[in-house]
Amino acid sequence: MTLSLTTSADPTGFESAATLILEDLRDRVGLETWHVSRRDGTDQVVLAAVDARLGLAAGQVLPWADSVCALVIDGLAPMCAPDVSEVATISELVRRTGLQARSCVTVPVSAPDGLMLGTLCGLGSTRHPELPDVVGVVHRQAQILGVLLAHELQLAEEVRRAERSEQAAHQDVLTSIGNRRAWDVALSREEHRAARFGTTATIVIFDLNGLKQINDTEGHEAGDQLLVRAAAELSARLRSSDTVARLGGDEFGVLLPQTPLAQARRVVADVIDRLAEVGVSVSVGMAQRSASEGLLDAWRKADAEMYVDKKRAKEKGGPIPVQRSGAGPKTQKSLPHPLQNVDAVLELLKEQLRMDVVFVNRFEGDNRQFRNLVTSIDLPIREGFVEPAQGSYCRMIADGSLPAVTRSTRQNPLLRDLPVTDRLNIGSYLGVPLHNSDGGLYGTLCAFSTTESPELGERDAQVLRGVGDVVMRLVESEDTRDDRRHRFLRDLDRLLAQGGPSAVYQAIHDLEDLSPVGYEALSRFPGGGPTPGEWFTMAATYGVGPQLELKALQAAAAGLADMAGFLSLNTSPSTLLTPEFNRLMNELPLDRVVLEMTEHEAIEDYDSVNSSLKALRRKGLRVAVDDAGAGFASMHHILALVPDFIKLDISLVRGIDRQPSKQALAASLQAFGVKTGAALIAEGIENASELTCLRQLSIQYGQGYHLSQPGALPHLDRTTA
Repeated sequence: MTLSLTTSADPTGFESAATLILEDLRDRVGLETWHVSRRDGTDQVVLAAVDARLGLAAGQVLPWADSVCALVIDGLAPMCAPDVSEVATISELVRRTGLQARSCVTVPVSAPDGLMLGTLCGLGSTRHPELPDVVGVVHRQAQILGVLLAHELQLAEEVRRAERSEQAAHQDVLTSIGNRRAWDVALSREEHRAARFGTTATIVIFDLNGLKQINDTEGHEAGDQLLVRAAAELSARLRSSDTVARLGGDEFGVLLPQTPLAQARRVVADVIDRLAEVGVSVSVGMAQRSASEGLLDAWRKADAEMYVDKKRAKEKGGPIPVQRSGAGPKTQKSLPHPLQNVDAVLELLKEQLRMDVVFVNRFEGDNRQFRNLVTSIDLPIREGFVEPAQGSYCRMIADGSLPAVTRSTRQNPLLRDLPVTDRLNIGSYLGVPLHNSDGGLYGTLCAFSTTESPELGERDAQVLRGVGDVVMRLVESEDTRDDRRHRFLRDLDRLLAQGGPSAVYQAIHDLEDLSPVGYEALSRFPGGGPTPGEWFTMAATYGVGPQLELKALQAAAAGLADMAGFLSLNTSPSTLLTPEFNRLMNELPLDRVVLEMTEHEAIEDYDSVNSSLKALRRKGLRVAVDDAGAGFASMHHILALVPDFIKLDISLVRGIDRQPSKQALAASLQAFGVKTGAALIAEGIENASELTCLRQLSIQYGQGYHLSQPGALPHLDRTTA
């Protein structure tokens, strides 16, 4: 099957950009023929080519076995052959196929995650003794091609699939540092190491002061800038062995392995000072791990200390204001995945163009904002910096009054006296406009160096334009995602200001006499919007899942005083592990609380979950596993958590009276429950026949519309069966 790059975007985007890069290689390295190709079974598909000698062209299909690429990839020939007659395998290939080549170089074209996507090959008609000296240039160009090709393949995949995950499982979408899952994994692994080797560790919790006020007064975009700034500074100030993660909302966690509390205090003092310099005020709590209690307990203690510090900050008059312009050098980020973040593409462009700074500039009315910025030098600006557009290089690039290439600003009367030239020490400059998919002007993609660059030319501008198309697609994708996030966070702010989700309760009945033995709390949200499941899913996606879940749990727990029997509460593993959840649970009569764990969120560390539940279960808390019979994950939960209740999923209960296979599975789970001491609760009982069948199977408890409907306490609708 021949590779097709046809997508909803420009189908020739990669070929056009690749051709510019191949032309640059031809002029810079000296070989006459260059092509990018990809193996497809026994075929070699040419994706882009620059060749006036051998007749290679994009779309051409050649035998893979008859290519130099095959020899190099299979390890049968070196990447670089200044004289092919000196390499037996290539010499034999030339003799067998008649390939007109005396020198060649072949390097893999890989995605930044290491997956090989194709090959970049150059062929020359004469010996080329200097070829080994320029292999590094070929590798750098292959990196650019890898980013472009990976992006095109990503677009093609989006055509074939309805959705694709936008973030790595362990990365916070906004800040690119670790998310809650990364934090949980890090704590679990460090706990095992500390227990095994007898080492210590300190946990630090940072909470941004005044984020809600900033979101309310300046908008969530300003709040996002604050979060990104804080994450960047935390990452820059810590060791490579430390873990920093966004735990949700405005809270960050830092894990300092093999660090006693006294040493951690010195580290934290430096971090607080640096955060203050860039306009970030924080409340802090920290605690050292003890061998008897572990890291989860240290987290709870650090969280409690942070709340004390936050209260102290409020008493002193609140947070310091946000400094939009920032100060100090740009923090160098770790390289994110290119299909998730524009910065990775800019980083490769910086290396390719041999410039000091590459950035994306967005126009907002009369201002410009540095949306993305990668740099090798210290600058008085950073991402998010806003200033008037008038008098800037970017404005002149967009207006057409400044050419795309400026080799020397000092020799340009228009530029040398501009304040920005001295302020940023601009010696040479490249810039092209960026346009939205609807054709409107978005901003500019620019690069500059502090020195003159006589070698800059129109081809460099063409490369910038070609990669600019990819950058703009990524920018629009990220902006759309951020707009959705901001809309959701605004909706969440309004919801929480109104008291959060409300709770209704559905009775759980003894199936023998249908008396209610307890109630399951269900969250309800304002009508006309997302469903409850969508609310919780989006909250988890945008890093505020525990915040919403805890509000829902508080609302649900308020009904406990007005009911007989137990109250069943739903929670996710990530919320269960938070100190706030532990505080809430300890305020309740736990002998009347059942905690339901669903299979909708993976539990990566059962040891931590069981450790967190252990103390609560000693006080009477009971645990239920939801959705049993719906998938493997629920069975794994049952074996790992040893629950007090097993809830049969509605898909198993629905029509159980007519399907012997469902009856057999329910009977097996009932027998398992008898042996392990777990009672079964059948969900979704909709008619009398299902109820009769469940009674015959000795299922003890049940709930469903045939028995009672959800409602507000104490007037719950009850039907007779």
